[in-house]
Amino acid sequence: ETRAEKVDVYLPPENHPAPAVLLIHGGGWTGGDKADKRGESISSTLSAAGYAVFAINYQLAHKEGDTAVWKGAWPQNVYDCKSALRFMRKEAKRFGIDPTRIAVMGESAGGHLALLLGSTAHVDDLNHGGLYTDQSNTVKCIVDFYGVPDLTDSFLKGLNGPFKGATEQETAANIRRASPVNYIDAKVPPMLIVHGTMDKTVPIETSQRLVDRLQQLGAIYQFVEVPGAGHSFNLQPKEMDLRPVVLDFLKKFLQ
Repeated sequence: ETRAEKVDVYLPPENHPAPAVLLIHGGGWTGGDKADKRGESISSTLSAAGYAVFAINYQLAHKEGDTAVWKGAWPQNVYDCKSALRFMRKEAKRFGIDPTRIAVMGESAGGHLALLLGSTAHVDDLNHGGLYTDQSNTVKCIVDFYGVPDLTDSFLKGLNGPFKGATEQETAANIRRASPVNYIDAKVPPMLIVHGTMDKTVPIETSQRLVDRLQQLGAIYQFVEVPGAGHSFNLQPKEMDLRPVVLDFLKKFLQ
């Protein structure tokens, strides 16, 4: 079966084998694209700093016919992200990257998928879908921009429609299975969480609850609140230059 989803690769001018970042775009699991301005800006910044960036597309939910019901996102969306990670490892020599130094980064829905990918490397159930399954599913660290750790969160109010099943029971099972918070333990890879204090789409409290959980577990994390920022920003929102924060974090955990 031929899939339309592809990857954009941004290679650094030097620094081979380079550490690499898998970048997952946002868009509510129903839209968005790897080549949008935000993704392009983040990828260019990181590749200029010596990182190889693999910006991917993945299966989006779509509406079938005249129905108002979203179809087709779960679990293919996370399988696609894992396939991309394993592709990076399989083709490491070709792209001049170090397969032992890979981070995952995403914003909004992509932040959710980055959290899910990063916390389920040893969850057998989620590692058989997709391609290149002989490769490792592990990442060194996770960068989550205003993602959703828990799909049962009340603020979603049906926005988690892309995870709906044929029955209420199936929907509940999907949402449980797709919630990163259910897999996060003390051994979760180091995590950088970035969230705007004025986010009206994904309230900052969702990230604060994740941080509380990481703190209880004794996991390694860094939490950056961006004062006054809303939803959806790149590494240089007008409120705060995030490049030093992100680059320092990657340097610490990918070198």
